[in-house]
Amino acid sequence: MRVLAFLSALVLVAWPYRPIKAAVETVVESRTFYAPDGSPLVEVNMAFLAGTMTTMANERGFMQARVEVITVIEQDGVVKAFGKTEVLGPERLDSLQVDLLHQEFFQLSPGNYDLFVEARDLVSGDTAVSRYNAPLAVGELPPGISVSDVLFAERIMPAQEGERSKYGYVPVPLLSDYFPSELKTLNFYAEVYHTDKVIGPDSLFLLSYQIESFESKTVFGPYKRSTRVKGKPVEPVIAEFDIAQLPSGNYVLAIEAKDRSGNLLTRKEQFFQRNNPVSYNYDLQSMDQLDLEGKFSGAFTNVDSLAEHIASLRPIADPLEAKIIDDRYKDRDLDLMKRFFYSFWGNRSTDPEKAWADYHAEVIKVNKLYGCRVLKGYESDRGRVYLKYGPPNTMMDRLNEMDTYPYTIWHYYRAGKFTNRRFVFYQPDMVSNCFQLLNSEVPGEQQNPQWNQILHSRNTPMNNVQAAPVNTLGGERALEFYNDPR
Repeated sequence: MRVLAFLSALVLVAWPYRPIKAAVETVVESRTFYAPDGSPLVEVNMAFLAGTMTTMANERGFMQARVEVITVIEQDGVVKAFGKTEVLGPERLDSLQVDLLHQEFFQLSPGNYDLFVEARDLVSGDTAVSRYNAPLAVGELPPGISVSDVLFAERIMPAQEGERSKYGYVPVPLLSDYFPSELKTLNFYAEVYHTDKVIGPDSLFLLSYQIESFESKTVFGPYKRSTRVKGKPVEPVIAEFDIAQLPSGNYVLAIEAKDRSGNLLTRKEQFFQRNNPVSYNYDLQSMDQLDLEGKFSGAFTNVDSLAEHIASLRPIADPLEAKIIDDRYKDRDLDLMKRFFYSFWGNRSTDPEKAWADYHAEVIKVNKLYGCRVLKGYESDRGRVYLKYGPPNTMMDRLNEMDTYPYTIWHYYRAGKFTNRRFVFYQPDMVSNCFQLLNSEVPGEQQNPQWNQILHSRNTPMNNVQAAPVNTLGGERALEFYNDPR
């Protein structure tokens, strides 16, 4: 599937997400819809990511992956629903892998549940199991008009005879609210309930769906569709937007129902993030042609202040931008700095001035929290990670351990394109506030498999190239904090 191929790199999943590190990496989301009689229908969508499974020749001689998945829904410790399935990958003549998609469907009563998913590679013979657990809240269908959960889809196809479908269509779940530039369409499925009871059977109402700016909640450009439909118990919404020209930013997909007088009957929002840099080039000729009249960057008059602002952009800059930042910081050309500064934020937001103001507030924060004797906060490892990925969801500070250097472990539900990632920082000089990044699970960041041994080399120097595991209470505690963030 063309979209699930991205998930091998992105590994996105709905919050909260607490998997245990294992062989098969699994992405899970749940969505709730309702039958015409109002009973909740919960679907659990999951993907098993290519590269985390193994393949083997089957009895027909084709290479194939096999994953056993167990889905359990509990309420107050009592199992309310259960599913056990062997998911088979496509048969191939080569050993190339693709992501596997699987769905489980449950009819549940309204209430609060716990969702558990376990996945095991049946080919590798490894007993390691990946586990996912999260609370599952199933609401009661409101008596008035309402909209179901919104399901983003890779594609939506007409159902074949005998195939499980949603009103004649099969949405293939996307399992992501992150849309990179390679994705050119936004497909979605939702349902509107009880319009027949509120406005009357066969009476007309206005159904709209639109893409809005997350910050302003205003419709972005031409991304709005409206149609008049008749009241019925369930009205399926099956639609798509061409988002090839939708620039980077945070958005919501909004679905609305209004009566004939234009009064809002119901509204549902679903957040998504778009990464699609467009607009401004950084070559000298393009920037020279940029009109700064009325642009916020044109108001800067102090060379040193603007140079400092530009330097603070380095944590979120791509490699080309980082080189330009270094050049502008050295040459101190005020006009070029203004043009680059505006282009930088214009490539990231439809409201460049607000985007800069929000980011600058974070820079001020990290300068206070993570600055030290030789580095400004945004130049420090913790400040850079904070600005690039946002505040961590959990921080475990261990500053006074007897047998380790002071260290802190940051855990992110989402770090850029990735989920469930950790960072380990430590203070080898024992004096300054300049914690160094020791290990990270994010590709492209520093990775050090011996991070625990290094933490404990404060009293036990590492003399061997291949250091032995830390068999101490402190070593076990550090691994516990790492594997089970709190």
